[in-house]
Amino acid sequence: MMVVMLLIGVFATVFLPRMFRRSPAVEWKTIADELNNLVAFARQEAIANQKVYRLVFKRNPNAADTVSVEEEAPHPEKPGRVIYKSVSSYYFSTTYRLADAVKLKAVYLGKQEMFEELRGVAYCFVIHDGLVQDVLVQLERRINNIETIASFKMNPFLGRFGLHEGVLKPER
Repeated sequence: MMVVMLLIGVFATVFLPRMFRRSPAVEWKTIADELNNLVAFARQEAIANQKVYRLVFKRNPNAADTVSVEEEAPHPEKPGRVIYKSVSSYYFSTTYRLADAVKLKAVYLGKQEMFEELRGVAYCFVIHDGLVQDVLVQLERRINNIETIASFKMNPFLGRFGLHEGVLKPER
């Protein structure tokens, strides 16, 4: 009987913490790292190719929300106009799918909430000298019916999102 209780105790101390640990895909730091990887890639490509790139934040009501990189290209039918098309890389995924528990809440450019104006899509532009548009992205995470919010504020000169736990109000 003592041996059985000892085995149950060992099992509980080893395996129970692993079963209740959150997936790294829903951790705010992991999400910030993924967003910063996309920004770094877009900055590198913008400088190397002397083109405008953009991050596209898409709300998907029936699927995972995504953040992807697009590049500026000449419009094939309208000279002097541009379109944006998806970028691909052999070494890097240029689309980041947020975990199902994490959703895009808002993207602000100044005080303007871009999802309301653009119907669930928002953009953050990266110009050819590597400067990144100053945006504020708010994400919400729901785990076990507990909702938490984090804000990711872009530093346009460093080209990095800073992580702020909770709601950060837009400036200006």
